[in-house]
Amino acid sequence: MARISKIMNVNPLTVKKEATISEAAKLMANKPHGCVIVTENKKPIGIITDSDLVRNLAYKKINPETKVGQIMSSLVTSIMYNSKLENANKIIDTKGFRRYPVVDKEGYLVGLLSENDVVQAISDDMRFHRSLQNTVLILFVVFEFFVFILYRYMINYFPFLR
Repeated sequence: MARISKIMNVNPLTVKKEATISEAAKLMANKPHGCVIVTENKKPIGIITDSDLVRNLAYKKINPETKVGQIMSSLVTSIMYNSKLENANKIIDTKGFRRYPVVDKEGYLVGLLSENDVVQAISDDMRFHRSLQNTVLILFVVFEFFVFILYRYMINYFPFLR
C-alpha cells in the first residue's frame, strides 16, 4: 500500500489566523483544494473549508473582513506524512472529514490529504492487483494447456504415465 507522502498535495493553501475571510476566500478561488489551513509557526491550528465560508457569510451575516481565527475549525485532525494508506482510510472513516493537514514528526505542515486522494489511490491499488491477478490466471491457463498437449505426446514415450 502507498504512503500518504506519495499521494498528498505538497502545496496546501495556508493563512495566519490574523488573515481576513476575504483573503482566505481569494486564495481558495484560485485553487481546487477547497480549504485553507490556518497555521501558526508552520503548524496547523485550524482549517477553513469552502462550506465554512458559505455557511458563515450567508447565515451568520459576518463581515468579509472578519479574521479567519474567529470562524476556523480548530482541534484539527492531522495525519502523519509517513502513515500508510489504510491508516489514513481508518481516520477518514472515523472522523468523517474530507480534508486533512499532513504533518511531519515535529508537527509542521507538509501537505494536504483529501478523501478523494485516498479513494483514487485505493482504486489505483485495486486496479494494479486485479491486473496482477489476471496475469497469473493467464499464465496458469497457458501452463495447463501446455501440460495437456505435452501429456498427449509424452504418454507415447513414457508408459508409466498411462
